[in-house]
Amino acid sequence: MSSLGGVVDILQVANAHLPHTAAASFRYSWDFISLQGGDVMASNGLALSTRKPYANEHFDFVYIPANHYRGYKVFMEMLETLGETYDWLIAQWESGALLVATCTGTFILAKTGLLEGRVATTTWWLEEQFRSWFPGVNLQMKTILTEVDGLLCAGALSSYHLQSIKLIEKFSGASLAALCAKSMLIDVSQTLQTPYVPLLAHKTHSDALVLRAQTYMQENFAGRVRLTDLADRLAVSERTLIRRFNNVLGQSPLYYLQNLRIEAARSLLESSELQVESIAEAVGYLDNSSFVRLFRERLGLTPGAYRKKFRLTTPP
Repeated sequence: MSSLGGVVDILQVANAHLPHTAAASFRYSWDFISLQGGDVMASNGLALSTRKPYANEHFDFVYIPANHYRGYKVFMEMLETLGETYDWLIAQWESGALLVATCTGTFILAKTGLLEGRVATTTWWLEEQFRSWFPGVNLQMKTILTEVDGLLCAGALSSYHLQSIKLIEKFSGASLAALCAKSMLIDVSQTLQTPYVPLLAHKTHSDALVLRAQTYMQENFAGRVRLTDLADRLAVSERTLIRRFNNVLGQSPLYYLQNLRIEAARSLLESSELQVESIAEAVGYLDNSSFVRLFRERLGLTPGAYRKKFRLTTPP
């Protein structure tokens, strides 16, 4: 419900500011549309009154909210029931409407086929599922927002804040968009998903060799871990070890080790008062500049900027 009601709240704020701006010639209005009409129950138990679309009705933009994810099978079955919805969305887009989707709503937009061959993004924790279902979509997971040919996508749930500000900028200009962002404390500089995404998302597999290698690296990442020594320990060649990692995890052993170290550094930056140089050493990097460069490459922020953004408690 928040991803739907939240967008409308931001449009209400825009309407409140409009009389005092140069863009005062119109106000935002909206309707809650469902093909069946009537009350729709949101996943949190709140009811929403909707109406059916009128014949030949066209909108400036159609917003597709997030859907509560109840598991792979339930979500997949839900998507398969929306054929009429996909047809309606395609017709709206063909008539000039922007189609705007957030979080799991991007799956609905992708099911229309309109994202085929085009850039899109989605919520990070369903990236693998999205790629497997829609291999023809050019999925970009670094940015929070994507826009191409009147198709706007956003990442995880609260990214509707930025997406709404972007819409206000498109229809009413940068000044009103900035005013709305300031009124609602929306950080428009937050354009990347990477600082929020875990580098070690759990992936189940049954490759005993890779599991043994992972366990060893998890227990020894702060020390000197050499691929040659690891392969010898596991009684395989380096080439075999690299191939098995790539087949199972889609990354090399070195890349996995670097992610282990960066994740450990993230935890220390969030919870400790250690200097960045000390954290680099604690996670296995004697060269601080190499650590900072790798950290920024993976997360899009320097360690100092990451600490400033995500530190949970303020040091005395």
